[in-house]
Amino acid sequence: MELPEEIQNLLDAEEYRDAVSLSVIGLAIAARRDEAKSARKQSGVEDTWLEAEEAYLGIDDANRAEFASARWMKPQNMDGPITTSRRDVSEEVKSSVFVRLTSRYVDAGSAKLGEILLPIDDKAFNLSPTPVPDLIKGKADLSQVVHNGVPLEKADGPLTVKDLAEEKMNLATTKAKAAEKRIYDWMVECQYPAEMRKVIFDAARVGVGVLKAPYPRLVKGMAMTKNVLQITERVVPATKWVDVWNIYPDPACGENVQDGDYIFERDYLSARQLRKLKGLDGYLSDQIDKVLKEGPNKISVDNPGRPDENYGKNRFEVWYYYGSLKREEMERCRPGSTRDVDKTEVYALVTLVNDSVIRATINPLDSGTFPYHSVPWQRRPGHWAGVGVSEQVRMPQRMVNAATRALLNNAGKSAGCQFIIDQGGIIPGDGRWTLLPDKIWYKVADSVSDDVRKSFTSIVIPNMTPQLMSIVEYAFRLAEESTSIPLITQGQSGKTTPDTFGAAQLQNNNANQLLRSIGYAFDDYITEPVIRQYYEWLLLDPSISEDEKGDFHIDAHGSVALVERAIQDQTIMQMAQMAKDPAFGVDPKKWFKLMAKSKRLDPRELQYTDDELAQLMQQPPPPPPAVQVATIRADTDKAKLAAMQQDGKANRDVAMQKIKVDTDRDTVYVQSEQERTRIVAETRMREIEVKRELALLEYANRHQISLENVKAMLARTAMTLAAQKQLAGVSHAVDLHKNKQVARPAAEPPGRAANGRAFEQ
Repeated sequence: MELPEEIQNLLDAEEYRDAVSLSVIGLAIAARRDEAKSARKQSGVEDTWLEAEEAYLGIDDANRAEFASARWMKPQNMDGPITTSRRDVSEEVKSSVFVRLTSRYVDAGSAKLGEILLPIDDKAFNLSPTPVPDLIKGKADLSQVVHNGVPLEKADGPLTVKDLAEEKMNLATTKAKAAEKRIYDWMVECQYPAEMRKVIFDAARVGVGVLKAPYPRLVKGMAMTKNVLQITERVVPATKWVDVWNIYPDPACGENVQDGDYIFERDYLSARQLRKLKGLDGYLSDQIDKVLKEGPNKISVDNPGRPDENYGKNRFEVWYYYGSLKREEMERCRPGSTRDVDKTEVYALVTLVNDSVIRATINPLDSGTFPYHSVPWQRRPGHWAGVGVSEQVRMPQRMVNAATRALLNNAGKSAGCQFIIDQGGIIPGDGRWTLLPDKIWYKVADSVSDDVRKSFTSIVIPNMTPQLMSIVEYAFRLAEESTSIPLITQGQSGKTTPDTFGAAQLQNNNANQLLRSIGYAFDDYITEPVIRQYYEWLLLDPSISEDEKGDFHIDAHGSVALVERAIQDQTIMQMAQMAKDPAFGVDPKKWFKLMAKSKRLDPRELQYTDDELAQLMQQPPPPPPAVQVATIRADTDKAKLAAMQQDGKANRDVAMQKIKVDTDRDTVYVQSEQERTRIVAETRMREIEVKRELALLEYANRHQISLENVKAMLARTAMTLAAQKQLAGVSHAVDLHKNKQVARPAAEPPGRAANGRAFEQ
């Protein structure tokens, strides 16, 4: 639809005025940027940073030619030195070795501090309700609450002022802990420890590190709902590290960038990245088209401060301005954004490309504070950029390099000899003035000297290694004193390392004074302002429940506590016995948490869960100590008695077993003897029977009778003897004289036996 000509002319004039206004605003902001750039460069801090970075990489004027082929080490500006990889052959060859002492101390200091300040199981802040005098006073008031003349009651008695005060304080504490958890979750989600390690490394390397927090970040989430993929987007506060070369604060900020009126951050975008910004909320598409048409040629920094000379090539230089704008200027940049603002100036965030405004929005924090926080390694009076380890160790680094290079140069010279030859006194046999084994030399006939040794001599350059090494050792000692990072904190020992445990602990505590100072600096420059801005974001975010909002007090001195805890590691271990003694009033659970954290362990992985602890609490309590002692003594006595009884039973069992073994052995012996006797007896019986048979046979042959008759006679005789034997065994109670003697012995000794007693008497 075409508009009337007069209306179209008015719109064109309005657009022209808006474009002119945006150009004026852009130029005004660019003027502030140029002011910040010029002030930073004139302060000399950029030269200090560049020297610190080169020292960390191991580069100086003596070996710069060795890095000429590295494109990332080209001169940074027009005043930079001209380097070449060629060496004039006429020059004396000298050592250009670079002992990387700076990188050693930078890495040791940043690693040690990062390990202490960024534990995996703890945080350096906590939130608590702001103390209210009325509530504190009410906790001691036991009077009953009366409403409209009616005393109020509760389930277990009257409702007192103390009950209401405690309820309000408990509610405030619950809200504070919920807000603390929310802020900590935000920090974990954006990998706050990883970003902080970069800040610590920059602080140690160049003297200052910069953290940007909180800034809005768009987070996308995905979820399946009824087999449909749902993609959600939400804006959350985040944290990230910013290169110090890209930060340009107000020259009047002093030692804290938050004290200035504005601050700039530089970045680079490709044409494609810039084109994607068109159509996004707050971005001015016509201004972006203008910038794309101009091209990436308006580079506003002569010395980008980055080693890579191609970093900003064919890329658009983007400037983010945090500062104040007049209300009408902000309205020109973003119509309708100041509708609810009643001030003449607003805190704005303006994005500038090629000195053109492509986006402007109001600072998400009503306080107008900048999301940039700088922390120095060591304070530099009057400047926001501090003194780093590289600057502290500058002199020892130069001493080590100079002494080491002199040592190597001297070693090269002293390894050979300096030869002095009188060419008028001798001539080489091969015509070449070179030294070879078994070479022939001719004496010149008209030489004025008769001694050829005077025509040829050598001089040995003395080796000065011990003297130069003493300078190197002195420089190492100066490095420890200059940086306050002794060898003991680097896990190494030296001549000054004590031998006893107590002396080593005392030296370790004294050696960590620097860590205490830096811990305070981190609380003042990073922890407290960052948490305060996160807390302000939480209060202003409408998507967060009111259950997490309230008047809270920020305790942001945890960094110092973490430093002290790491330093007092050994002391915590020595308090183990004190934690067991109730006389000291030490909570063993709290002691265990401190001990585990000092050893970089998560105490939650070792302690009971809430459910397990509840089950333990349900168990009956242990008896008093006196009862336990008596029970233990009774159990001990029972155990001793049972042991004694068991020992007696065992002894008896052993004795019985021994007797049984002995008895069994005797039984076996008797049985074996009986068996032997039986066998012998049987053998003799058989022998007697054989003799008897032989005797019978001989008797029968001699008397010419048959063997059967002999056997019958023997049988009759045997029967007679048996009868006589039976009669002889009858009891004397029987009238023996009535019994006749049926057999008469073949031989009878002298004297006559009584009747019937021939075989007995």
